[in-house]
Amino acid sequence: MKNIVYGLFLSLAFVWQGQAQSSLFWEVESPEGKKSYLYGTYHLLGSDFLTERPKVMEAFEASNAVVVETVIDSSQMMQLAYLMIMNKSLKAMTDSADYQLLKRELEPLIGTDLAVYDQMKPIVLSTTYAGYLAEELTPDSLDYAGMPLDMHFAAEAKKASKKLIELETMQEQFEILFSSQTEEEQLQDLLDVLKEGAPSGDMMSGIITAYHANDLDALYQSAMEWEGGLSDMEVMIDQRNLNWVEKLEIQLQKGGLFIAVGALHLPGEKGLIQLLEARGFTLKPIK
Repeated sequence: MKNIVYGLFLSLAFVWQGQAQSSLFWEVESPEGKKSYLYGTYHLLGSDFLTERPKVMEAFEASNAVVVETVIDSSQMMQLAYLMIMNKSLKAMTDSADYQLLKRELEPLIGTDLAVYDQMKPIVLSTTYAGYLAEELTPDSLDYAGMPLDMHFAAEAKKASKKLIELETMQEQFEILFSSQTEEEQLQDLLDVLKEGAPSGDMMSGIITAYHANDLDALYQSAMEWEGGLSDMEVMIDQRNLNWVEKLEIQLQKGGLFIAVGALHLPGEKGLIQLLEARGFTLKPIK
């Protein structure tokens, strides 16, 4: 199966299903002529990257309100920790060979004995592994300092006293990540990936280089081999887009928005670009 783990990885690398698009950055015009902007982010990329994107920063600075996926509140982390816990034992869910595989592959990443995670949902380990892959395979030449892009936009919006709008709460995001699959499905996906092997550095290099070039068409071509890994992304991407577009439609009528969401959410039949166009908005790529 492996879909949830590849999906986590690809949501960092921004690969998608469907027709390729031509830019990460879009002007959005409402039927009444009000203009806003939509930017596809790379969640692990440092904010120093934006010094090379003056048009993005001009649009951000001119905005009246900033929209992000969610606003991170560290004080909520402990309250939401219960969503990561299961009543089952990870060791009891696996046979000896599979448990040894988990120990061998994951203990170096988590820095402790796997037993510490025995009652954590397998998706917690999958998230750790996916994050490791994304960082490990990112070329050093594209390693930018600073706060991750999405967090940077939220922080700068607060500093500038701009209205900050979240498309989903932290609780909603945690429920999607940790509860959209059964524990058994989560575990099987993780085991499948560990048995089949990690993606290649060349593939990741192609993806992030295309992102750096503001070229979604090239991203699509670089990622075709991963298409099968996205077959179970309806909950993580498609359904969230359908929920978000209802909120965005209302806000976009006012204009002056700067919207920053993971680039995976932009393209495809259920991507934000096509969903907004279907609601009468005009979207133009900005190079």
